[in-house]
Amino acid sequence: MSGPRWDVQWYLPLEHCRSLDEIRQRLQPLLEANDSLPDQQPQRHHDALLAFIGMSSLSPHLKLAAILACVSSTDFDPRLALGALDDAVRAGRALWPGSVAGAVAHHGPAMQVASEEDWLGAFVVGRLAGLRDAMALDGGGANLWHAAFWNRFFAMASRRGSAAGMRLALEQGADPRAGHDPQRPAGPARLTLVK
Repeated sequence: MSGPRWDVQWYLPLEHCRSLDEIRQRLQPLLEANDSLPDQQPQRHHDALLAFIGMSSLSPHLKLAAILACVSSTDFDPRLALGALDDAVRAGRALWPGSVAGAVAHHGPAMQVASEEDWLGAFVVGRLAGLRDAMALDGGGANLWHAAFWNRFFAMASRRGSAAGMRLALEQGADPRAGHDPQRPAGPARLTLVK
């Protein structure tokens, strides 16, 4: 690959962030410094996001919020992030706003979004609701996407020579023989508006 050496731990400067607002300010410049922008290096971009989701010590809520707020679904499938992080997010048992609770609560709890911007928190929670709705409709479910994430993570760690990443993926149930994701549900992730 061209450009500077790719660093699997590119996300380390984000480890001190305590809000989505801080992450939004730093994410793009860090990806650029690591030669991992989606329009220039799509494989590096994908690998960078896998590394961030799987290896960052940030809370699962912050990591998922960062993916949902800052990453286009045309550049990275958000179902992978949700598959990797949803169990921990659900454990938070956050309540949906009363105005939408009846329409989306059957897909599990909401998530906490640390942001000073009300619109940003609403955007992320709305995107989460749409993503869970789409996953329920396409029949893929979180288990399929959990496996898909860790299989892709294992492949990334192998490609990038990260023994620690390979061990982590195996601990999470990655199948090193898979080579590819489990059979994907048809079509891209559909993000729907709450009914």
